[in-house]
Amino acid sequence: MSQAVARFVRPLPSREIWTFAGLVVLACFIWLAGPLLAFAEVRPLESGWARALTIVVLFAAWGGRLAWRGWRAGRLNAQLLNQLRDAAPRPGGPDDAAKAQLDELRSRFDEAATLLKKVRFGQADGARKGLPRWLERMSRQYLYQLPWYVFIGAPGSGKTTALVNSGLSFPLAEQFGRAAIRGVGGTRHCDWWFTNDAVLIDTAGRYTTHEGNRALDEAEWKGFVDLLKRYRARQPLNGAMLTISVADLVGASEAERTQHAMVLRKRLLELRAQLGIRFPVYLLVTKADLLAGFAEYFGGYGRAECAQVWGFTFPLAEAEASGFDLRAAFDREYRLLHRRLNDALPELLASQTDARQREMSYLLPQQIADLQDLLGQFVAEVFSVSSFEPMPMLRGVYLTSGTQEGTAFDRVMSGIKRFLKIEGVPPVAQSGATGKSFFLKSLLQDHIFREAALAGSNLRWHQRRRVLQLGGYVALAFLCIAMLAAWLKSYSNNRAYLDQIAARVPAVDAQIAGATIAGAADVARLLPVLDALGSLSNAGGVDLAHPPLAYRWGLFQGEKIDEAVDAIYRRALDDVLLPIAASRMEAALREARPDDVEYAYAALKAYLMLYDGAHYDPAFVQAVVDLEMERALPADFTPSQRAALRAHLAALFGNRVAVSPFPMNERLVADVRERLRQVPFSQRLYRQLARTLRPATASYDFSVARAVGPDASMVFRRQSGKPLADGVPGLYTRNGYRNVFAPRLAGAVDAFGREEVWVLNLGASEMPGANDAAAWARDVRQLYLNDYLKVWDDYLGDVRLQRTSSLAQSIQVARALSSADSPLTRLMVALARDTALGDAPGGARNLASRAQDKVDEARSSLAQIFAGQPGGDADAATDAPASPEQVVDSHFAGLRTFAPGSGDQAAAFDAVLKAIDALYTYLTATDDALRSGATPPPSDAPARLRAQAGRLPTPFREVLDDLSNVANGSVATVEQRSVAQRAGANVGDFCRQAIDGRYPFARGSSRDVAPSDFAQLFAPGGLMDDFFQKNLQPIVDTTSHPWRFANRNADADPAAAAMLASFEKAAVIRDVYFGGGARAAQLKAQIQPLEMDPAIAEMVLDVDGQIVRYAHGPLVPSAVQWPGPRGSNQVRLQASGTSGAADGITTDGPWALHRLFDRAALSAGRGSEQMVARFSVDGKPIVLLVTASSVRNPFRLAQMESFACPPKP
Repeated sequence: MSQAVARFVRPLPSREIWTFAGLVVLACFIWLAGPLLAFAEVRPLESGWARALTIVVLFAAWGGRLAWRGWRAGRLNAQLLNQLRDAAPRPGGPDDAAKAQLDELRSRFDEAATLLKKVRFGQADGARKGLPRWLERMSRQYLYQLPWYVFIGAPGSGKTTALVNSGLSFPLAEQFGRAAIRGVGGTRHCDWWFTNDAVLIDTAGRYTTHEGNRALDEAEWKGFVDLLKRYRARQPLNGAMLTISVADLVGASEAERTQHAMVLRKRLLELRAQLGIRFPVYLLVTKADLLAGFAEYFGGYGRAECAQVWGFTFPLAEAEASGFDLRAAFDREYRLLHRRLNDALPELLASQTDARQREMSYLLPQQIADLQDLLGQFVAEVFSVSSFEPMPMLRGVYLTSGTQEGTAFDRVMSGIKRFLKIEGVPPVAQSGATGKSFFLKSLLQDHIFREAALAGSNLRWHQRRRVLQLGGYVALAFLCIAMLAAWLKSYSNNRAYLDQIAARVPAVDAQIAGATIAGAADVARLLPVLDALGSLSNAGGVDLAHPPLAYRWGLFQGEKIDEAVDAIYRRALDDVLLPIAASRMEAALREARPDDVEYAYAALKAYLMLYDGAHYDPAFVQAVVDLEMERALPADFTPSQRAALRAHLAALFGNRVAVSPFPMNERLVADVRERLRQVPFSQRLYRQLARTLRPATASYDFSVARAVGPDASMVFRRQSGKPLADGVPGLYTRNGYRNVFAPRLAGAVDAFGREEVWVLNLGASEMPGANDAAAWARDVRQLYLNDYLKVWDDYLGDVRLQRTSSLAQSIQVARALSSADSPLTRLMVALARDTALGDAPGGARNLASRAQDKVDEARSSLAQIFAGQPGGDADAATDAPASPEQVVDSHFAGLRTFAPGSGDQAAAFDAVLKAIDALYTYLTATDDALRSGATPPPSDAPARLRAQAGRLPTPFREVLDDLSNVANGSVATVEQRSVAQRAGANVGDFCRQAIDGRYPFARGSSRDVAPSDFAQLFAPGGLMDDFFQKNLQPIVDTTSHPWRFANRNADADPAAAAMLASFEKAAVIRDVYFGGGARAAQLKAQIQPLEMDPAIAEMVLDVDGQIVRYAHGPLVPSAVQWPGPRGSNQVRLQASGTSGAADGITTDGPWALHRLFDRAALSAGRGSEQMVARFSVDGKPIVLLVTASSVRNPFRLAQMESFACPPKP
């Protein structure tokens, strides 16, 4: 019974078995529960064949995955073995004897490789015994899937010997023999040992020490590691076995041991760095049998005892913990190992009868104890912790022995001999025991191989694989749970959705009952009702067209509810909104102005469509109703309300025939029809046609921006302020006419005629015939051409040159216009093309057109002459009429005359460009001159350009006139700035030094302007006058007040304006103070006493020796001048009282007379030349009347009071 159970329980850990079992359960579920699964109304697994096909697909997918995994593992295994077989020998070649052995080895290894491609390894034969064949095949593993271990150690460290005598099972040994697999004469490169449990790689010792050809050894070592990484990417190694022989430990010096430890450590770090994983390392102390007493101590062990482990393994948790002290742990475990030997020693000695054997057995624990420091130091150096290098993961230290050959090391006796100075004692020889392995099989098979997953547990790939597998299982479980949860959630959401709609219905009913609508003005009260009805099915914010997944899964009820709500909503539109719209359409028809034919016709047409389903056009009706409702809405109607109303109107009139609920107003319709019949058919047709064709010709729109390109805004502008991108509608362009209007005219006449039959209710006699249609088309074309001319004339008259604010900008515009690819050229070519509707637009047609114009003119004259003669036939003289497009071509012939072409056209246009180029040269020379401080060169370039502009048609005449004026203005502006800068430098500096902060320009100042400085600045021929005559006289208009620059095109410059005001005021000061061309400032005035206090007996005014007396006698004026004859620069006003006491006012300096009057209270006299000065002398008033020699009173001269020197540059 137990064997039967074991037979079936043993394969249960196989993942394939569990997957197969899961598929069987899933297949049963599909077969039994499949008919119950439904998505909406669909049951995909209801039929038996559908369920059977689903089950077959599942098992086929599983089988395909197994086949793919097997094929992939076999392919990788084959690639790996091919790589091993094709490995080249070392460069330089072995000797002939070795070469023969290598050839033999290669031949036998080829056979092994061929066999290994077909063989998979599993558990031991005993473990597989009793398994069915298919379970046995599932339990096998490809060579690629076995754990791999690498042996690393110095040459002669016993790696190969340990493997040979390990007691492991090598499945190919019977066919090839052990020597064939492991190589000949030691390990040349690396030996591959294939066991049932693992693949063991025995590397050559030179890979570790690089003691031969260093570069070659390093390259081979790297190639070996790359080979592992390439073919076992997810787990290159499961562990490494580091070997160190007792001979290397005991027989080497301390320096040699340290060097050996560093080399081994380097190899381990290289492995970890290149493979990218952390793997366990097992330290094997080989050739332990060389220790004295080893053979005697363990010689009595049987096979099972020799296969056990002799060493210690560090606890994984302790070794992985931070702060792990490796040396302390080693010493602890090693002491336990030594104690174990000591504890077993008494019993062992008691069992041995040979004295020599007991002596040697007694020495072994001491040998082991003496080896502790050497081995501990070696372990610490190989596996020491570093801040810069990761510590290799040492799992344990183990003592092993493969064979018992060679001379034993007796460190105890060696120490005694050194102490007693005994020499010549022969070394201890090994006993004659037969060679057998110690402590290897269980170490490899039961300990190291069982930890094969230890390295894999830290691999990122392995972790990701496990996560993916776990994720797959979780996803499958989650899918089932999610489906159930989705149905529950959908049911809950749909239930809540229906509850929300049910809760909103009473409120909507109340809104409908409470809404009273009298007309379009009251539609604001209707909108909430319609909005509520329209959105009733949108409860909870659910998008009915694309409901969320949480509402779907076959349970969504929104579509059914929306259909019912939409029916109610459309009934509400018909019952409430349609009457309002129909009433508004009738009102619009009634209110249509008699002169607005197009509007009246559209309103009538839309109104009639509400009663005639045969001619109903939803888009047209909706457009007219939208417009009319917009016009009737109150001013406080918000944009959101307007948008909502348009949406309801679209639902009302779109995609269905809406019928007015009111009877047709026959009388109103008849009146409008009669009024429309009074308008010529051609006018009605043209207006309707123009409105219809505008959208179709939008791509032909003409604008300066489109014709000229990106630099249009730099050169041109529109006088009206409209953007350059706006222009002539595409309907009124050459393409619009030839591609749209002209081809559709005949059809439009026919269609509009048929439309007017029912719109205007035309009778049979009124319906257009074939002749009428041709005449109407001709009339419509003529109306179109008239508008064509008007639209283009308005647009061309609006194009102007761009304004510039500096000479640099004017130069930039002139340079652009005079360039080879001039914007002027592009604009003229584009205009010539779009203003020519004939067959040959542009220059090629101009000469022919002008010749034909001459012929037509002569023919017309002859017709008029012969019209009054008997027998004369005017019709015969005129022949056929010219084409209707000739009206446009003739009107804009001037444009094509100057358009770039050949012959006279080229010469005319070249003359214009040359004039612009000359202007550009002049502006550039002017700019250079002004920059260098020189006088700009004279030039007639602006005048010549203006002359050329007079020959050009609109808009080029205006553009070039603007360019000439702008050029003049820019030059004048820069010249004015230059003059202002020179004035500020040449005149302003002295002016500021002479008058700033000085009297009389600074009234409160105690410092006076020196008379010589005043004369040097303001006298005729002085600084101000001389600078004006030389620099400003030609460019300043002195006849205006204030003065202005003669060139009115110049931009206003604040500095130049301030400078000009300074010179204007200086001229007034010159005329007042330096009359008659005097070189020194002088004033003349009359002073007459007007009033004096009775307490003053006499008043005496002494103006620099000129005496004015007054003692209550006649009021006689006295003439004075300044400076006076005495030259004292003093003025004194003295008042003598009746008691004989005298008091007065005295002022000194070149401006003493001005300072005297500053001491008085001044008021205006009868004229601007007079002023009344009221003095107070000791509190007693004296009033004088001062009359200047000019209306410009020097004592209160406004120009002097506000005078400012020319500003600094």
